[in-house]
Amino acid sequence: MNNDQQTLSYQLIPDSYGQVRAFPLLIANQLNSKLEQWFQNYKYEYLGLSNLQEVDFNKSLQLEYTYSLRVIPLRNFSEIKSDVLAEIDLLNYHQLIKIIHDFIERINNIYFALKEPKHGVTVIAFKDHIDNLCLQFHRRNFPEKLELISKHLDLQSSLEILNQINRARNCLEHRGGIVSEKDCDPGKSYLSIQWTHPKITSSAGDLSPLSQIKGRRETKTIFAEEVRRFQKGERILFDFYDNSKCIFSVNVCFKKIIDGLYKIFNVDQEITPVIIREFRG
Repeated sequence: MNNDQQTLSYQLIPDSYGQVRAFPLLIANQLNSKLEQWFQNYKYEYLGLSNLQEVDFNKSLQLEYTYSLRVIPLRNFSEIKSDVLAEIDLLNYHQLIKIIHDFIERINNIYFALKEPKHGVTVIAFKDHIDNLCLQFHRRNFPEKLELISKHLDLQSSLEILNQINRARNCLEHRGGIVSEKDCDPGKSYLSIQWTHPKITSSAGDLSPLSQIKGRRETKTIFAEEVRRFQKGERILFDFYDNSKCIFSVNVCFKKIIDGLYKIFNVDQEITPVIIREFRG
């Protein structure tokens, strides 16, 4: 009997209670695939919008909508583009938080299945017990989930970047992306996001995801920390480069989480990627 696409399975064994098998590294692979899809979608939107010129947008259509008693000011091209970008950011970051939620819950599912005491007479009853605990976890809000995961796995390093992304998503969803006091960092007048991302340098300067590279070039890669700040009253807008840094930052956090899972159960992932729990007594 399998669960979570083989990341966690409850196995019945004749004449015994049964066992649990977990494969946390598969979660990392699945997460990378989801983040790749997320970024590719944004790349499509970004390149499509960046090629749109005002002269093309202003071309007359055969059917136009106008309203004589206008109650909202007519927007110019830059204002329309800003509004559309904010709406795209909302959709993208809503989807990103959904992905993060899902994978945090998968990690939590594995943690409970490997940590909870035996329940019932077979592993079937144990699975039902774990499913009930996971349902309770699912009902918690995002910051509570991160706090519990950090506590369960005894993580010493911060997962604050995930909270920062969630705060940005809340601002986009509830305040149209205009930073208010409730969005700001504690005691600050701005909302900040700290990216952790690879930075590629060369003799010709730093390279970006959109750099045009011709000929052979010696490069050096380092991991950089970069803080992006949005002041109170400022609109949150992310560009292609922000989102390329974002996916690396999310990956760094999940590496901490998955490494923490192996560590707490004393399993060397370099030797075996599978964590097996056999019930005794």
